[in-house]
Amino acid sequence: MSHTDDLRLFRGQIKPRLRTIAVSPNTIASLLLGLLIPWIAQFTPGGQLSISNLVNIGFTFASLSIGVCTSALILTFALPGEARLKKWSQLEGETSKFSALSDLIFVCAWSALAQMAVICVCILATLFGGDLPVAPPHMTLTHQTALSLATAVFIYALGQLVLIVQTLVQVGVVVIAEETE
Repeated sequence: MSHTDDLRLFRGQIKPRLRTIAVSPNTIASLLLGLLIPWIAQFTPGGQLSISNLVNIGFTFASLSIGVCTSALILTFALPGEARLKKWSQLEGETSKFSALSDLIFVCAWSALAQMAVICVCILATLFGGDLPVAPPHMTLTHQTALSLATAVFIYALGQLVLIVQTLVQVGVVVIAEETE
């Protein structure tokens, strides 16, 4: 692996991990719930909420989540210390092409990208949905497809946020374990 390949976001970081991302429990659960929740929503009072109301919640969620991802990235570098970072950069990560440190950084960056996807979905929902109901009875196929995709993106981003919290806990546990040896 050349160091210049590693600098490219898609080709160097995302593409080698794409298979792992595609079959992750978070991706599968997001897709399944993305199909199920919109179908159920049309039979609930929440389905009559306007799209613009949910968009506001989505923007708020994504904004806070990007802050969490950024903080996690900063803590990834600050918590371990220089010697530990050097050690982690030489340990093989889950993706054989990358170090454990590279995988750790990728988790934070990928999670931030998932939150940015929520922002994109919110912008598109505002442009195309506005004050329409989220899940009206007898939705058109186009509306149901868009709602399913938007729901899947939101659930995926929520799962990535949980993963960030879990990762920070794991980093803390490793640092504490290594300090008490």
